[in-house]
Amino acid sequence: MLNIIKSLVSGSKAPHQTTPFPKMRNVVLDIMDEGRRKNTIHLPFDADATAMLIELERINAGRASRITLTSYIAKALADTVAEDPRMQAYRKGNELVIFRDVDVSVMIERKVEGTRMPVPYIVRAVNDQGLTALDATLLAARTMPLYTDNGPLSKLEATFFALPRVIRKIVWFFIRRDPHLFRQVAGTVGLTSLPSQLPLRAIGMPITPMTLTLLVGAISPRLQLRDGQIVEKKIIQMNLSADHDIIDGAQMMRFIERLKKRLHDGTMSV
Repeated sequence: MLNIIKSLVSGSKAPHQTTPFPKMRNVVLDIMDEGRRKNTIHLPFDADATAMLIELERINAGRASRITLTSYIAKALADTVAEDPRMQAYRKGNELVIFRDVDVSVMIERKVEGTRMPVPYIVRAVNDQGLTALDATLLAARTMPLYTDNGPLSKLEATFFALPRVIRKIVWFFIRRDPHLFRQVAGTVGLTSLPSQLPLRAIGMPITPMTLTLLVGAISPRLQLRDGQIVEKKIIQMNLSADHDIIDGAQMMRFIERLKKRLHDGTMSV
């Protein structure tokens, strides 16, 4: 105890290094701040990745550019939301604003200020796009330069997230009260994922400001009993998060069943 007191008095510190806190990390901080305002409920579930991968192979047969699993899931999510647009409703006073277009905010990992971090990129009206166009858009978002007008983390966004927190909070005060303004800056539904290439069985429960967010976890092998035979299937873990002020558990269950069927059957336009 005496040594601890002496260390505090002398101000001695253990060997360490200090680096500036990345200003663009404010993107993540603001998303979490807004997400904590929601009464979010989470519903983890599994989906048959084997069927999805087989369907993707069928779609990609003979194609020069292969459609990714992320694009496949994003399209299935948007089409399933379009069947029941109330899943992307936002409250404005005593009214619900229910959008027709499904604007998916996809979290894309990019290197920002020397650090890899998730950056949101909004793909507009995904329900009206084919898989090919959607995949090309997401591929471009992963490779195009940052701080441009149309790419992830635009010039305007970079300027905003570099502002002091007190100013950003004032701006968010007005954004969260106007669903149309919120849609412009954040989209209508969220899609995020964990690294699928790591050999881990893991799922997360995101802090999200969206009415509906799908988190895609890892793919792992699992033994199942099919027709009296033990077979190995690839299972992908997912989590659906929803604003409980607007969406109930039964709605989420029905949505998940429709989503899993679409993922399995691949009933999306290419």
